[in-house]
Amino acid sequence: MEKMLKSSLTVFLLFLFFTLLSVQVSAQSVTTKFKVINNITKLEMLPVGDVKGHVIGVMNRGGLALFENEEVANQSAVMSFESTLGKGGTFEVYTTITFSDGSSWLFKSTGSMERTPDQKKLLTKQTGEFLKGSGKYEGIKGTVSINGIQYGPAEVGKGEWIGEFTVTYTLPKK
Repeated sequence: MEKMLKSSLTVFLLFLFFTLLSVQVSAQSVTTKFKVINNITKLEMLPVGDVKGHVIGVMNRGGLALFENEEVANQSAVMSFESTLGKGGTFEVYTTITFSDGSSWLFKSTGSMERTPDQKKLLTKQTGEFLKGSGKYEGIKGTVSINGIQYGPAEVGKGEWIGEFTVTYTLPKK
C-alpha cells in the first residue's frame, strides 16, 4: 500500500510539474492615454458625382503625440475617407507613433466624422487595433479608441486636429 501511495504521489507530482510547465503566463495589459495634435500635410479629393459635395479622398496628417508621462513622440497618419460637404462621413486610418528611441507603434482604425451644427468643427470617433510595433514594442497586440475634433477647413497646412487616444496593449514575454 505504501508503495502504491508513493507511485500515485510521484505520478501526481509529475503531472503537476508538466502542467505548470506548459501553462503560459499571460502578459500584463497596459493602458495609456495621450493626445495628438496634427494637421493635413497632403490631400486629394475626387467628386463622386451623385450629390454636391460628396467626395472620396485620401490624406496624410502629421503632428505630435503628447503622453501623460510627458513623453513626446512624432505622429503620422495615412487616411482614406468618404464624406459629404457639411455633413460628415466615414474613414479608415493607418497611424504611426514614433518614439525618441526609434521604437514605434502602427495601428489601423476606422471611424466616423460629423460636422457640428455651426459647421466650424468636425467631430471624429474611431476604434482600431495594433498592427505591429518595433523596437521595445516588437510583438505588441492591443486596441485603440480615439475621440477628436478638427478645427478649420480640410486644406493642406490647416485642418488642425486634436485627438484623445486610449490604447490598451500587451507585449510578449521576453
